[in-house]
Order: sequence, then C-alpha cells, then structure tokens
Amino acid sequence: IDIDTIPLDDLETFEVFQKGETSGIFQFSSDGMKAHLKHLKSDKFDDLIAMNALYRPGPMEYIPNYIKRKHGMEEIEYDLAEMEEFLSGTYGITVYQEQVMLLSQKLAGFSKGDADMLRKGMGKKIDAILDKLKPKFFDGCAENSFDINIVDKIWTDWEAFASYAFNKSHSTCYALIAYQTAYLKA
Repeated sequence: IDIDTIPLDDLETFEVFQKGETSGIFQFSSDGMKAHLKHLKSDKFDDLIAMNALYRPGPMEYIPNYIKRKHGMEEIEYDLAEMEEFLSGTYGITVYQEQVMLLSQKLAGFSKGDADMLRKGMGKKIDAILDKLKPKFFDGCAENSFDINIVDKIWTDWEAFASYAFNKSHSTCYALIAYQTAYLKA
C-alpha cells in the first residue's frame, strides 16, 4: 500500500468512522469523539476535517448543530447572507480560523494584514489586539450597512469559538493521518 495515494472516498474507511470504531486512531479515539462520529455518519473527508477542528473546548458546542445540518434535520442559517460564500461548506457554522479572516475582509473591509492580526489575537487570546480590532470591525460593518445587533452576535460567536479554533490546514493534516490509519484498519 502506498499510503500517500490511497483514495479519500473509501467506503470501508468511512464505515470505521461511522461506527465509531476509532480506538487507536489519531485525534478520533476518545469516547466523546466516537459518540459524535456515530451520529455524524461521515461520508466525505471534509467532515473529518471539520470534526477534528470542532472537537475542542468552545467550538465543541456546535457539533450537534453541524450534525443536524448535515443530515437536513436543522435549517442552515447564516447571520448575514454574505456569509454563505465562506460558511456553506461547514453548514453555516464558523469552524476555521481562515473563515474568520475571510469574513472579516468581506464584512468589514479588513485588509489581509488586519484579518491575520484578528486570527492571531483570537487564537492566542491577546486582548490588546482584539480591543484594537473590535471597533474597526464594527465600523467597517456599519459602513457596509450591516445591522449592528447582528454584527455584535457575530463578534461574540467568534470570540467564544476562536480561542480554540484550528486553521483548516492544521486540521486537514490531522484528519489525513486519522484517515490513513482508519484505511489501514479497514
């Protein structure tokens, strides 16, 4: 087996995750993760990336919503229609640091540098950075005529989840190792 060329859509591998038979599989072996995997019924690699990112304090509270939305049991909602572009792949839920960066650029007109500073401030819990960027975010959103109450909800959601949020590339690497291990197990 050339582990670097295995297919990322192998049904038997996904059955390992769907059944929660993930003992010994990197990042997916805890009892809590196994329980979520059984409900998720992952059928695509992107689900594994998202679950790896969501299974952290903070983002973890969104796992039931992610699962329900995947299976059509809960409506996919966006705080603002403009968010769909970057959140449709995660069923309307902000999961990755990159999504915060892209959304801050789209909603508030942040530069790429400011968006990265926001990611860093949230990821490392640097209050001075967040205190500096919050008014800029609100002002930018106001300039784009977004409802300030909705903007406040978005910022509050981001603060709650972002301190433990992964970037997507990090989560992808972890999910790939897990998938490869599950492939061998299958």
